[in-house]
Amino acid sequence: MNNRFFSIFIKVLIMALLILLGLSTLLPYILMISFSFMAEFEMYRLPPKLIPDVLRWENYVEMWQSQPWGRYIFNTLFVTIAVLIGQIILVSMGGYALSRLYFPGRDFMFKLFITFMLLPGVVTLIPGFIILHSLNWVDTYWAMIIPALGNIWGMFLMRQYMLSLPSSIEDAARIDGASSWQIFWKIIMPLCKPVIATVGTFTFLGQWRSFFWPLIVTRSKEMRVIEVGVAMFSSQYVTNYPAQMAAAALSSIPMILIYIFAQKWIVQGIRLTSGYDK
Repeated sequence: MNNRFFSIFIKVLIMALLILLGLSTLLPYILMISFSFMAEFEMYRLPPKLIPDVLRWENYVEMWQSQPWGRYIFNTLFVTIAVLIGQIILVSMGGYALSRLYFPGRDFMFKLFITFMLLPGVVTLIPGFIILHSLNWVDTYWAMIIPALGNIWGMFLMRQYMLSLPSSIEDAARIDGASSWQIFWKIIMPLCKPVIATVGTFTFLGQWRSFFWPLIVTRSKEMRVIEVGVAMFSSQYVTNYPAQMAAAALSSIPMILIYIFAQKWIVQGIRLTSGYDK
């Protein structure tokens, strides 16, 4: 009886801790939603209140009218979709070459790619900007799309998944006269739908919330993306926090939807990269 009581107590304790951790994770988002409906003086009130006295929908109206959000949304969608399509094509081809084709230096090239993953992105920031400036790509879509097409993590994921596919299907296709391109496009790619969905999910999330690189390579309002637009509510002397919170809340909606409907692929990506895939 004591053992059973102790087991139930441990389960309840673990459940309570998990609930507290979950609430602590949600708390910043809840505060963001709450602040987006408050007047600015209410945000500094002590003791703080989670629910505003009056819901100020005017914050969302002011946010929308203060900047060209239609243009920001179009830029973000266009860049995200272009990078998504480009990355899937490139990482699939790279993964196929490094896993199913045999050529001199293949393994060394793969190790070199893995080494590049250890470099922090800030190391290539200045050289990348200099290259784009020399090409006259600054403040263009090319500057936001082309550098983002390289995804070594995605190529690593594709390679590891393609290595798990049986070679017999490829041998049978070659006997039937299929070329390497036909094998890749008609046989390997359909079998790689799960990992393609995983790479696509992480690519979409990464591009939608991209801030630092678009901030550096764009100069005009017409080329800004949503995350840069959110930051524009802060200046040197003043910050419009309610409008900024409203903009951040709206910009987070696509990511929340992706997390809800693509949980399977997100978890699978974590499993594949951690080496646990049963």
